[in-house]
Amino acid sequence: MKRELVVALACAAGTLTSACQTADTSAAFEAISTDALDAHIRFLSSDLLGGRAPGTRGSRLAADYIATQFALAGLAPAVGGTSFLQPVSLVSMLPEPELSFRARGGARFEPAYGPDFVAWSSEVADSTEVEGELVFVGYGISAPEREWNDYKDVDVVGKVLLMFVNDPGPGLLDTFQGDTLTYYGRWTYKFEEARRRGAAGAILIHTRESAGYGWNVVQSSWIREHIELEPNPGERMLGLEAWLSRETADQLLSMAGLSFSTLVESARSQQFRPIETGVSVSARIKNRLRRFSDANVAGLLRGSDPRLRDEVVVYTSHYDHLGIGSPVDSDSIYNGAYDNASGTALLLTLASAFAQLPRLPSRSILFLAVTAEESGLLGSKAYADSPLIPLERTAANINMDGANIWGRTRDVVALGHDESTITAFAAAAAHAEGLKLVGDRAPEQGYMFRSDQFSFMKVGVPVIYIEHGLDYVGRPPGWGERLREEYNEQNYHQPSDEYRPDFDLSGAVQQGRVAFRVGLGVANAPAMPTWNPGSSFRAIRDSMLSAGR
Repeated sequence: MKRELVVALACAAGTLTSACQTADTSAAFEAISTDALDAHIRFLSSDLLGGRAPGTRGSRLAADYIATQFALAGLAPAVGGTSFLQPVSLVSMLPEPELSFRARGGARFEPAYGPDFVAWSSEVADSTEVEGELVFVGYGISAPEREWNDYKDVDVVGKVLLMFVNDPGPGLLDTFQGDTLTYYGRWTYKFEEARRRGAAGAILIHTRESAGYGWNVVQSSWIREHIELEPNPGERMLGLEAWLSRETADQLLSMAGLSFSTLVESARSQQFRPIETGVSVSARIKNRLRRFSDANVAGLLRGSDPRLRDEVVVYTSHYDHLGIGSPVDSDSIYNGAYDNASGTALLLTLASAFAQLPRLPSRSILFLAVTAEESGLLGSKAYADSPLIPLERTAANINMDGANIWGRTRDVVALGHDESTITAFAAAAAHAEGLKLVGDRAPEQGYMFRSDQFSFMKVGVPVIYIEHGLDYVGRPPGWGERLREEYNEQNYHQPSDEYRPDFDLSGAVQQGRVAFRVGLGVANAPAMPTWNPGSSFRAIRDSMLSAGR
């Protein structure tokens, strides 16, 4: 690792030519400008695009705009050499759920949709009904390599499973990763495991502390069209997927003679066994179905080295948001200016920047704007399932989700840099820009699993997630952390995340220059990055590369 860091630093400084290709980056960096970023954000987050929900006119306008910008930058259509648009087959279900709980003694509880619970079915059907016994399964985790199994030998086929969000990591550093959330703590994993176990449904208990966001975010995210990739024939689905607010969970547990605090304590033990609550669940979900195709937008910059140009570095950023939803202060358009018109703007400026290099990188660069991230990373998953360049020839994924709209910082955040040899390029890039390289500032929130880089991680491609820093120039200590908390509380997935003419995009330029340097370093390196020893994704990558030889 030390030698790789020295080489990467030398590449960034332009003092080494035998192990890397150097290039004049002055024209490229001019393309990463505040004016260009502002213009892209202004258009992509305008009311004209209606929040860019997949399958809408606004999404099509956004995709066409991105494709046009790729063409103007001189990128080649990456889909069959003739199109920038990679179709993504989706199915939309607008759920109208009813949910009730009944205790053995006859007591009945019917929570209110929205204030108390959200629910949907992953089964593609006009109507789905679920009846089953409610079984509490702790955190719903089966992790043999960590000697952890919340299910033990209990058969949960046909049951409705109740579980906590997150994982039992805090205080259990030897078993999980302490305050760093593992994928086992993500809601996506919990539903996946429930499907594998043959459950009829799964219900997650929300708390602000465990999820990292308030119940208002759960409501705005799920009381709307629920979008999935078109399922494969015979694929196992759950009849019920739901979240309960903490207050609703307390009422439900009281019906069963259980308490939240007692269950938390028992669920944090390796000896935990599933608990039959004595409560039955009845759910009916009516769906308004809509099948449609959306698109990822892909532009390719061909590499210059005849030996390496068939390998690719993939930059990603999602361009979708939540569309039009429940009004907040009379505003019903969820514009998604920060999340993620800003990241898409950064992707477009990077495409222009790379095209300005007097000598193109050794490896090819794929610029990929993905759809349906807000629906569960669906666009990037669709790409990983059907990649335009084989995964064994994909050197790395560099993802951007949120560009700095608040000003210059002294630091830059790179999630996942310590998982692979990309760390050398990230360290070199930050050093070249005079920035401090910082890892995950909120590891308990599991951001590595919450954006599109995770779709690449799951199939073994080394990744890095470039975020902006929080140590703002000219601001008092802690200002950036407070700003992030304020955004999460007031603007995340809300109509208030909209364009403002006073955005200070100088920090986004810093972020873009770092992302540019990382990608250029990887693209020009003699060998592709590798996962570090001990990474849970190394075996997947090794198997992929062996099969591709």
